[in-house]
Amino acid sequence: MELLYHLLPDTTNLQLKRWQFDKVQGTITLIVSAVQTVINCPVCNHPTHRIHSRYERKLTDLPWADYSITIQLRVRKFFCINTLCKRRIFTERLTSVTAPWARRTLRLAQRLSAIGLSLGGAAGVRLSEHLGVTASRNTLLKLVRSIPLPPIVTPQILGVDDFCFRKCKTYGTALIDLERSRPIALLKDAKAETLAEWLKAHPGIKIVSRDRSKTYESGIRQGAPEAIQVADRFHLLQNLSQTLYQV
Repeated sequence: MELLYHLLPDTTNLQLKRWQFDKVQGTITLIVSAVQTVINCPVCNHPTHRIHSRYERKLTDLPWADYSITIQLRVRKFFCINTLCKRRIFTERLTSVTAPWARRTLRLAQRLSAIGLSLGGAAGVRLSEHLGVTASRNTLLKLVRSIPLPPIVTPQILGVDDFCFRKCKTYGTALIDLERSRPIALLKDAKAETLAEWLKAHPGIKIVSRDRSKTYESGIRQGAPEAIQVADRFHLLQNLSQTLYQV
């Protein structure tokens, strides 16, 4: 019992009441109660201790060995005692365990997000099944889309190139931090005005590597006139190979 308690996603705000083991189905169900005494209202952040009611929600957790884990969580609804608050009744939040309205724990969602980010949808599903986690392709992709983007650090050396949205008919612009070798932004089109607007909003770029596009040349000249424009290595080698082939 003590071992099961230490395997809970939060040993401070959760209390293990009992557990159910099903060897045939390969499942372990943990009946857990929230034990927070004072809760802050999610709207006004005013603390309260007045309980309105109790209810249960089921969360899928990380598997243990070959057994899938379900947490049967008993949580409460509280009255907001702040008379100026618009919310009268709210459910308690367990921010270290799960997100509001979620059906899985945060640590399981983080594991699935890492799988989806590395492999994508279909391949991620195949790997998650081997790891004992059931998730659809759309679930993995949805988790990847919900990952917050890191803040943009304006690089000194920027790579600019176009990319295709769909069937080589609609193009956008990819901006690459060449110092860190990572993409930092995708622009909605491949127009000079759009690129110039982004460069003006992110000053400090010293060198811009691009292809031979006159559109990008104009956008860089408008948005970052002090930056040095250079031809990127890929297009130099591509042009060289084409010329050698013709010769």
